[in-house]
Amino acid sequence: MSEVATAVQAALDSDAPIARELVVEWCQGADDVRSLALLYRLTGEAYERIQPPLGQQDTCWLIRRYLLECLRLNPEDGLAFSRYEAAWTLLGWFQHLSRLADTTPVLRDAASAITQLYLESDTEVRTAIETRFLEHVLEDEEFRPLFAGWEQDSRLREAWQAALAWGEAHPGFTRGLGTRQADGDSGQ
Repeated sequence: MSEVATAVQAALDSDAPIARELVVEWCQGADDVRSLALLYRLTGEAYERIQPPLGQQDTCWLIRRYLLECLRLNPEDGLAFSRYEAAWTLLGWFQHLSRLADTTPVLRDAASAITQLYLESDTEVRTAIETRFLEHVLEDEEFRPLFAGWEQDSRLREAWQAALAWGEAHPGFTRGLGTRQADGDSGQ
């Protein structure tokens, strides 16, 4: 286990306050998906112990970095998300951010990073991005401008058109999925 992973695990196992500067240092020093997974977990389980608070910019940077790394690597260690879990979580993160104030820059940066990952990746990563993220994020018209540049790029156009067709045919489907499941409806 890396130094960062060991330190983050110790913080998770403790109830003590965690210095923000230390978390920022860990985020910057994390160079493996295990460390990123533990940091992601820390921001979920122990966020209130980080003093002063980590803040939106650093938290969102970590979340984006972790999810995209999982998409790229498809870890199978059971600690980090698999490629498809990461893509689905990325969708939920976009939906969550859209309900918060002042998150447009975060969403725009994330869309740009997803586009870059797509362009640099092999077929397996591209398929996960297309079918588990892009199709569903495009169900919501508010997200379409973030990816509209795909239509103009010959390397992205085909994926954009297919995902947009899905999104237009299933408006708001995944946003309502949690509600339908909670009500006992499979959504079919």
